This record gives sequence, C-alpha cells and structure tokens, in this order.
Amino acid sequence: KFFNWYQYEHHHVGLGLMTPADVHGGYAEVITERRAEVLRNAYENHPERFVRKVPIPPTLNNEVWINRPTEEEMKEGS
Repeated sequence: KFFNWYQYEHHHVGLGLMTPADVHGGYAEVITERRAEVLRNAYENHPERFVRKVPIPPTLNNEVWINRPTEEEMKEGS
C-alpha cells in the first residue's frame, strides 16, 4: 500500500511536484508544459492575482536522493 502511494500518488518536491512514476515513465516534460500553459492562462485571465510576472511550474532537479552515497561509495560503484 505504501509503495503504491509513494510511486503513483505522492508528489515529491525534489521531483518538481511530480510522482516517481511520472518522472520514470517519461511524462515530466509533458506535465511541466501543461502546468506552464495553465499558469499562463491564469495570468492572462487574472493578472491582478500575480504580483510580479507569469508564474512558472516547479522545475525537475537533476538529482534526487533519499540517502545520497558518499563520494567514496559512488567511486566504488563505478
């Protein structure tokens, strides 16, 4: 139950508020584009709600770790 929730339902901050299944399934780019479109439309329809500029969706980090290995552990794994 937990792993299903974690993989398919929990939106991780480190993954740009996407699920691991979204990212590993190759959907990250499409999801980010759709979010950007929704935010642009919201800005165009109600610019008074956005103080500075058109909002942008969160970005996907290049690396995400639960327990990042040390440099030594990473060299050993190569």
